[in-house]
Amino acid sequence: MIGAFFDIDGTLIRESIMLKHFNKLVKYGIIDEESYLKNIKAKYEAYEKRYGNYDDFIVEVGEVYRKKLIGLHKSIIIETANQVIKEGGELVYAYTRDRIKFHQKQGHKVFFVSGSPTYLVRMLGELYNIDDFQGTHYEFDEDGRFTGKISQMWDSESKLGEIQKLVEAHDIDVNNSYAYGDTNGDFSMLKTMKHATAINPSRKFLKMIKEDEDLSKRADIIVERKDIVYKLKPDVDLYALSE
Repeated sequence: MIGAFFDIDGTLIRESIMLKHFNKLVKYGIIDEESYLKNIKAKYEAYEKRYGNYDDFIVEVGEVYRKKLIGLHKSIIIETANQVIKEGGELVYAYTRDRIKFHQKQGHKVFFVSGSPTYLVRMLGELYNIDDFQGTHYEFDEDGRFTGKISQMWDSESKLGEIQKLVEAHDIDVNNSYAYGDTNGDFSMLKTMKHATAINPSRKFLKMIKEDEDLSKRADIIVERKDIVYKLKPDVDLYALSE
């Protein structure tokens, strides 16, 4: 069976769905606004102005998000998460949406593999009618409240372990399968599948692909801007920004 493995944040969805959920909780006063202003706003603005690194930013956001959710009941988390997906689940990159449809028409199995919480990944997966998914597991106690414990899946090594579970469960032929990602956390996924595509990759991720003897020869680089999609190879020249 041929599989197509997609990262979500920055690959399908234009922004982090975890950050969108955090902002939703702040909007409703479930998380105090001071937490956003103190812990998130400055980091986000630095990234938006291109002074910060996305990978570092999202890891920091994930830790603040985890801490602020401790003690919250699952029903509140799920209800607000549902709203996030309903409002922003279709604000995606056109290329990635098109590829999901392509694979489904071909009869391929489609998977989402993301560092975002499983409840958000599941909801997005239902929206796009995918076959299976893996995300960061958030643990709830017997009363339905978040304990603060997670099984994170932000890094490349953690993702690889979850991908292997999906491969075994669905009898996937990795030698004919596809992978799509945008940051270095997706590196192992692209290495594992024959057809590798980096979508709007971070500088660090593209550098990793360029320096890998295997991926540098077979990976495609997709850049989507406005209503144009550019298809490049890893040997593309990069502009060196001044410090």
